[in-house]
Order: sequence, then C-alpha cells, then structure tokens
Amino acid sequence: MIKFRHSKNQAFYDYWCQLPKTGVLPEKKHLKPEQIPNLLATMIVYELVSHDLIRIRLMGSTVEERFGGRRTGTNYLDMVEDHRKFSASAALWAQVENSCGMYALLEQELVSGRLAYIEALGLPVSNDEGKNPVLFFQSNEVHKDNDEPREKSQQDLVNDDDSLLKYIRVVERSYFDLGMGIPKLRD
Repeated sequence: MIKFRHSKNQAFYDYWCQLPKTGVLPEKKHLKPEQIPNLLATMIVYELVSHDLIRIRLMGSTVEERFGGRRTGTNYLDMVEDHRKFSASAALWAQVENSCGMYALLEQELVSGRLAYIEALGLPVSNDEGKNPVLFFQSNEVHKDNDEPREKSQQDLVNDDDSLLKYIRVVERSYFDLGMGIPKLRD
C-alpha cells in the first residue's frame, strides 16, 4: 500500500476504508463531512459529467487559495493546458471505470514564482444520489524532498501573488487497487 507523505491524506484514506461498502465502493451518502471537519479545507469533489466536462462540485478553502479563487461549479479541464486536457480527463475516467484509487505528486507554479508540491489522493464513491461518477480528492502541500507537510511561512502570508496558480505539472501518478484492479493507462 502507499505510504502517504501528508497525514491528512492518510486520515482520508483511513476514513474512506471504514465506510460501509456496496461492492468495493462506499456510497456517497455515507461520507459525512461532520465526521471529517479537519479534511474539508483540502478536499476537492469532482463530478465526471463527460470526457469534456469534469465539474468541480466542491473545492475546499485551502485549495481555492492555492488556485487563486473560487472554482466550485466550474470545469476542471478549463484549468488544464490544452495539450494535457485529453490525458487529464482520461486519468480521472480511468479511476472511476476501474474503481481504483489514485495517488499523485504535483508541482504547481504560483504567479509569485514559488513552486508548491502537492500530494493528492483520489478515491471514488458510488454515486447513489445521481447518475454521474464522483471522485473525492485530498490535496495537501508537502516539502519536495521529505515527508513533512508544508505549512505556510510568514513570507507566504505577506505575498498576495503567492496563492495565484500559474500551472500544474504531474510529477508522479499511480493507481492503487481497491478490489477491482487498476487501469493500464500511463501518462
């Protein structure tokens, strides 16, 4: 199994694993935000409407700060470089089509020039409340070279441009088995 670098990713994985399952996935209705309040600021929920529309259903406040504004309700693919849209969409669809988890390390360049290293964990749920697949992600900043979470420094808080996103680059992405195998997809 994956050794998570950030404790919030481990906490979300542990929470997801203890939820009642229908088959290999928990139903969306069993995720109770009030049970994981310390994870909400770094949570992203995607609804996969089509291969061209991946709606952000929820983006926690810490993630919104990193992205430079409110993104809830928008198409995630609008934030992806044109040459990567197909592979970004395929990566998320592969996750729901195979009912598997996703682990990724991302490099996000902010307008200030600061590089933010993000450890992301994605887990699918059975969408008992609608027809479109849903993915829940934790998105937490870590240090590039060690396993410690990165906390904002005083300099980060002074620089207003520090939270405006310029680009995202996938450094590493892997899928992990939740009981139905993993996709053969590679970036």
